[in-house]
Amino acid sequence: MSETMKILLQQVADRFDKNIDDISPDMTLESLEIDSLGKIELLFDLEDHFKVRIPNETINLTTLQDVADLIDSAK
Repeated sequence: MSETMKILLQQVADRFDKNIDDISPDMTLESLEIDSLGKIELLFDLEDHFKVRIPNETINLTTLQDVADLIDSAK
């Protein structure tokens, strides 16, 4: 598992009060009950943590792996 994914899983667990052991890269944001506002807040947190800029048009993220791939591509 990539370092980006490990950090993403921790961020999701902390922000959305989930057990990190119950979260996997192939889970959808919807299955984690992360709504559009939650997704935006998560992306802001990740931008701050990784010191990257994520384009606004990346709203079509479905899984946690999609989010990790986006962060890695922005580095």
